[in-house]
Amino acid sequence: MNLAELGGSILEKRIGYTFCLQMMPPNHELHLMLINTLRKDLESTSIGRIYLALEVLIQIHSEDVAPAVQTRLQFLLRDQNDSIRRRAHMAYYALFRQDPDRVKWLEELLTHAGDPNVIPSDLMVASKLRSESMARLLNSHLHNAGLSHQRSVHAILRALREGGMDLDPRNTPLVFDVIKHSSLPPTQAILDAFSLLSTVPSNVISEHQAKLSYSPAAGIRHLIKSGDMNEQYIFISCLSFLHPGTWTGSRPGDPAVFDGWEVQEIIKLLSSQDNLIRKATLKVLYSVNPSIVVTYYSQLTQSVRPGLSVVAKGDCVLRLFDAMEIQCQEDSEQYATLLKELFAIVEGDAQGRIETLPVLEGCVDRVLNRVRNADMISRITLVTGLVVPLTELDVRVGPTLMVILCALVCEYCAKLPISPVEILRGMAKRLALFSPSVQDACLLSMLRLSAECSEVPEEVVQTVQELSQSAGRYIRGRCEQFLRFSRQRHILTDIVSRVPSSLPDFLSALVNYQQDSVGRLPPHQGSSESPRPSQIYSPLPIASPNKLRYEAYAPPQLVTGRQNLASQRLGEVSSCSPGNIAKDLPRESSTTAPPSKPESTVTPGELTLAAAERWLEAGQTTQVLEGSTAVALDDLTSRVDLIALDSPFIADHVDTRPEPDFEERWNSMQNSNLRGWCEASTDTIVGVLQTLQLYMRVIAVDQPPFEGEVKVLVRGTPADEYAALRLRDGNEEGCLWRLRCDDLALRMTIKRLLERM
Repeated sequence: MNLAELGGSILEKRIGYTFCLQMMPPNHELHLMLINTLRKDLESTSIGRIYLALEVLIQIHSEDVAPAVQTRLQFLLRDQNDSIRRRAHMAYYALFRQDPDRVKWLEELLTHAGDPNVIPSDLMVASKLRSESMARLLNSHLHNAGLSHQRSVHAILRALREGGMDLDPRNTPLVFDVIKHSSLPPTQAILDAFSLLSTVPSNVISEHQAKLSYSPAAGIRHLIKSGDMNEQYIFISCLSFLHPGTWTGSRPGDPAVFDGWEVQEIIKLLSSQDNLIRKATLKVLYSVNPSIVVTYYSQLTQSVRPGLSVVAKGDCVLRLFDAMEIQCQEDSEQYATLLKELFAIVEGDAQGRIETLPVLEGCVDRVLNRVRNADMISRITLVTGLVVPLTELDVRVGPTLMVILCALVCEYCAKLPISPVEILRGMAKRLALFSPSVQDACLLSMLRLSAECSEVPEEVVQTVQELSQSAGRYIRGRCEQFLRFSRQRHILTDIVSRVPSSLPDFLSALVNYQQDSVGRLPPHQGSSESPRPSQIYSPLPIASPNKLRYEAYAPPQLVTGRQNLASQRLGEVSSCSPGNIAKDLPRESSTTAPPSKPESTVTPGELTLAAAERWLEAGQTTQVLEGSTAVALDDLTSRVDLIALDSPFIADHVDTRPEPDFEERWNSMQNSNLRGWCEASTDTIVGVLQTLQLYMRVIAVDQPPFEGEVKVLVRGTPADEYAALRLRDGNEEGCLWRLRCDDLALRMTIKRLLERM
């Protein structure tokens, strides 16, 4: 604040103002301390200081500042300087936009016909006012400007479009001229011009086309052959603003603008890699002839084959969603019907067994967003149409559709005209068919449904009990959770009443309730070493500062000769396998004893024996892991750790490249996200990853970044491709994992390894 007030230059004052704007929330009490500084700058003779103060007023959003600068601001509204006056208009609107009287006064000032100071450059604030008088004023200036003032014309077109105002039909020839004389490459003015033509009746467009012997579609004809995606998008977007009768030749008096080969080029845009171009093309073709889109949809469904990869299948289905949404428009009932038919193809019998099918995450997001953006009546209609097949036991429901239904049922079960008991039975009958990740969503949704049932059917309880006996630890805990709470409807009702009805909110409230229940236990129960899982179990991982699987260790000590090589080997094992060996190493401390002189040479074989002794000692105090799979994984981890202590001749090929930064790599791969739950420990996961025989760097849980998680960075081939993995331990055996990797082959390899555990 001192810099904003006492800065000797415009740059210093701008730094001070910018800091205050970024760090102070709206209506912050410290804004009062800026008032005198702003008033001084507004009354300054320096144009730069006035500019700066006005820009701050546009962004500050403070009720206390407005009265203090009102008088000076009104004076600046009539200033002779163009830039000052324009900024003053915007600042006045920003400060008083909640006051209808002052907004009306500003509108009258701008529409004052006799004021010589009002010029088109002042009218940018008109797009904010969005009134009929502003639309008339802008259209009047547009009519008087002509093409001789091209910059003003483009500015007025932008203001009309951003304000959502209509174009006066008498200005149609002027807009035609703007399109005809547009420069290359195409600019924003082209989109503004076509957008405003969409507000003019199509018969008026046809009349002007006949008079001028010119069609706006001809003005963008040259963009059809462009290979640039930006120009393709501008072309198809502009075409979507025109009524198809004005350029297809379907209307008498309006000849066809495009030749046959050009129409084929437009249809080829359906295969574009850009999603926005595909959607705009579908919109244009549907407006020309709906049967074109229906045929395209039918042909695309035939390309959904069992052999497709997950990525290719997801992309194909999302394209089908685009065509389906164009056909349905706002008809929720038709959307539900087409969606069920689509999933009958995508997840039908021809695609294979249900438990082997993947969940198409993009489809889940698409459907849930569609429901969320609809009005409440349309939501209930759509959800009801989708949920009905759950009550029909002979209907096949795949994993993607089931995840969608779980989310919708959890949110809308209290509003559906379907019995919650029947929905519960339908979900329970299909529960054993799905993978653990889908079962997790099903059990949560069933738990939410239990709050709407006076009594949970016995066959549902029996199904969950049977699943609990054969499932892994995580799903077994979720089953115990269901069996406990489904018999305590009053608790479920209380949990549901606390939060919104979405599935994530319900899960969060459930976890919070369990944590609160643990906190309210009597002292003798809270100190119990082995509480029952049904009392305190929470399937979500809860970070605990005291639960650290890995401990930091001291850096390698300075030694010479072959011992240096041996020490280096031990350091590599510690960084690549943060298991029991890492726990035995000394932590870095200010009281670390100085290194002693080596008495003899340490060989790799001696290191192997020493490591084996530690594992044998640790094995005497631990319990045998449950299940043959866990035993096999631990065995594999031990073998991998021993392999890491390999021949000393590898030291001749040490990689001298700098260690990659985990956080930097993680942030650079934001578009390649995967996540899931693994019923193996972080030690086991690290050990299995080592079987890939790739460079791997492991960062312990108590080391930055992302403290509380184990960080693993795997370098693939080629060497510049990396996979970043974050592991967070659960309450019991198992962990949550998050994976980012831009290389598809490496990403799928690691994902399959994690899913098999």
